[in-house]
Amino acid sequence: MRLAALLVFALAARAFAAEGETAIPTSGTSAVPAPKAAAAAVDKIWSAVVLATNPPAPKEAPPELREFTARLKRVFGYSQFELIGAAAEKIDEQNESWLVPSQSFWLSVKARRAVSKEARGGYLLNLQLFHDKRPLLETEAKLAPGSPLFIRGPEYGHGQIIIVLQVQR
Repeated sequence: MRLAALLVFALAARAFAAEGETAIPTSGTSAVPAPKAAAAAVDKIWSAVVLATNPPAPKEAPPELREFTARLKRVFGYSQFELIGAAAEKIDEQNESWLVPSQSFWLSVKARRAVSKEARGGYLLNLQLFHDKRPLLETEAKLAPGSPLFIRGPEYGHGQIIIVLQVQR
């Protein structure tokens, strides 16, 4: 597979994690819902570079990937997933963030909070994926808690590189 020919797979769970609200007490007897922007201050984007293969005796996935293993197997058809690298950055809607999950792959992320009800606390991302100094992919994606994004990368050895993105609260 050619590096420039990347396919993007967004696996969206039909039920996004609902975003909770907390109450801020006021001088009166009623409570006012806290602004949703306050919850975004602790949100992070977690990224990982994964090597997917089909060895004769697959090893168990590392703890960081266990929640994704069943979906990765179903979608990509591989039986073993090794974590090459991972990184997490706070979501900053004002500035571009750089995620560097490995020495060879990194992502430029510009995020803004999605305003549609379907997004339920998610983000609209402008993503650029780089391999070494070469741009591989530029796309927009919606990313919400409980709904990771998997990007099929280049073939590597007897397997496939997969990039995983997830909102962490």
